[in-house]
Amino acid sequence: MTSNTKQSGFTLIEMVVVISIMAIIAGISSVIIGRALDSYAALDRRNQLQASVRLVLERISREVRNAVPYSICIYDGSKCSSTPQDKFYFIPIKDSGRYQDRGGRYDNTNIRRRRLRIANADDRRLDVLSTNANNRLNAIGNVDTPAPYNTGDWVVVFNTNNTDIYKPVTDGTNDANIRHQIYSVTTRDIQNDGDATNDIDYIQFTDYDYTNDPPDTGQVGFANHSLSRRLHIIANDVVTLFYKDGSNLYRDTTTFAAPGTATTNTRLLMENVEACTFTYIPGGTQDAAILRIDLTIAIQGEKIQLIHEAQVYNVP
Repeated sequence: MTSNTKQSGFTLIEMVVVISIMAIIAGISSVIIGRALDSYAALDRRNQLQASVRLVLERISREVRNAVPYSICIYDGSKCSSTPQDKFYFIPIKDSGRYQDRGGRYDNTNIRRRRLRIANADDRRLDVLSTNANNRLNAIGNVDTPAPYNTGDWVVVFNTNNTDIYKPVTDGTNDANIRHQIYSVTTRDIQNDGDATNDIDYIQFTDYDYTNDPPDTGQVGFANHSLSRRLHIIANDVVTLFYKDGSNLYRDTTTFAAPGTATTNTRLLMENVEACTFTYIPGGTQDAAILRIDLTIAIQGEKIQLIHEAQVYNVP
């Protein structure tokens, strides 16, 4: 008896062809998926870099907006430079206000107005007109909250360059009489009403020897009046420094005598910095200055180049 039953299945050749096709498809898929994953990882690194750079640039911009007018110095290692460098420093403002520029007496009182003296006219004190009763001594001499300026701080009036303000002060004067140190800060109740909100601050300078009666004389006069009768308060011997060292960007707190020299107060701001330069355009006494920052960051094949311009308030 003859059987006509057929047997079905894959031949060896068919299986080899199918396996080859599947391998090709898998290879193509792995390349596509790998490239997508690489693109995602690169995008993530780029986003992280951009976020880090934005934080650093925003911090620098925020700090330089609080710089004493004309105190920014692009430092080339020996002097201030007009060409781009990888280091700059400035003096931060601790507080600001307006001062009395006329003598005489306040209305309805016998309190004498103490004005800011110009040139070599001697006066060891002045009245600060724009103060805040919530952050200084009150009318009866008790401290409400920490005062915005204290003994040892400096009063700066009409600084117009980045040289004189850093010069050492000897025997109560410096070359340009730009800054004088505070001996004491008290309050004056000019209306005699016990209301602290209309009091003024009363600053005396260290240029005099207050142990004598009358005190020794000296030259406390400032070189020029501010156009807006503005004074700035700066902390004693505090300078802010930003600089690149190797592939890192740092922030530091330095001194009047050596503002461009790093200290032990250095703080790391950013790593993987390939290039960083600072350029300063000083502007005029009624115009804002510009600090330009050219920054290049590179990591794992990703590179970001940014140019940022920070506005610096510049009216002394």
